[in-house]
Amino acid sequence: MINFYLIVGTIIFILLFLAYVLFDLLSTPKNVANRFLNTWTKKLLWIWLPFYALQRLIKEVILGQK
Repeated sequence: MINFYLIVGTIIFILLFLAYVLFDLLSTPKNVANRFLNTWTKKLLWIWLPFYALQRLIKEVILGQK
């Protein structure tokens, strides 16, 4: 039963997050779209950076490739 609440909570969180991003995009003037994307890239950097670092660690250290 706890897994059900976890899945539903995760889905609700993702939907609210996407709604927030969409609202933020629509409220941004059209001439600063590039600044909007740069701001969100900086906010979400911590999500993809560990995966990229792990890929480089495996490639360069473990496999010995450059």
